[in-house]
Amino acid sequence: MKLVYLCLTTMMLILAGCGNAARKSGQEQSDAKLLSEQGVQVRQFGAFKVTWIQDVATKQSWEIFPDADKSLIDSLGLQDGIPSSISTYLIEKDSCRILFDTGLGGKNSRLLPLLDSLGLQPDSINYLYLTHLHGDHIGGMMNGDDIVFGHATVFLAKPEYDGWMKMDAEKKAQVVKTMNAYKEQLQFFEFGDTLPGGVITIDAVGHTPGHTAYQLENLLIIGDLIHGAALQMVRPEICPTYDMDKQIAIKSRKRLLKYAEDNDLVMAGMHLPYPGFME
Repeated sequence: MKLVYLCLTTMMLILAGCGNAARKSGQEQSDAKLLSEQGVQVRQFGAFKVTWIQDVATKQSWEIFPDADKSLIDSLGLQDGIPSSISTYLIEKDSCRILFDTGLGGKNSRLLPLLDSLGLQPDSINYLYLTHLHGDHIGGMMNGDDIVFGHATVFLAKPEYDGWMKMDAEKKAQVVKTMNAYKEQLQFFEFGDTLPGGVITIDAVGHTPGHTAYQLENLLIIGDLIHGAALQMVRPEICPTYDMDKQIAIKSRKRLLKYAEDNDLVMAGMHLPYPGFME
């Protein structure tokens, strides 16, 4: 009788353990889903706390990749679009807060509400590091005619600024308005410079004239090097229509992907889907 009791007790403990494990797994999935819905993911890289902030959740249409034939899209299961996002990254070290890009801005932007959920206001940001000047990266810098980040020093690659200033007035209108609004806070750098916080600037041109990647610790912030990871990680030679110089963009993409692989870096990109980091 004692043996039967012990066997039953052991079985009950095993089943309870399985139940707890299942509940734990279910909770982890629930937490991951909640993070995805909230658009926030936090990781630690050395002394840096890095927060992915999903400004807008979206999908990239495969049609923006004109060199990708339908058979390739079908083989990758991307007929309904390529998982993507419009995102920014917040870097915190001690009392220093750096925001990489500012998202799309406008009524659909979640940047400011998500910063608020982290206990931060725009005036809490010390530095803005811009990867480039497309509207879905600088849109959050302005609220109408007013600047949003009044206490932030803005860093931008000089080749990026110079390249945009040579473009047609209509194409560069948002850039001119935004850069003029921040002219007292704007500082330029050259590729290879190290910015406050020990962040290294890296040439990633091609997407735009001065497109910039940034490295800190073992994190590589790649901006728009990758627009559709599910496609371009398989075929990095395929460009979206947004790449201004396709041939240079391909060279930059292949070079930096190899650099990340050779140095075991984690990549953070402004159009990566949840969870915003790629290893």
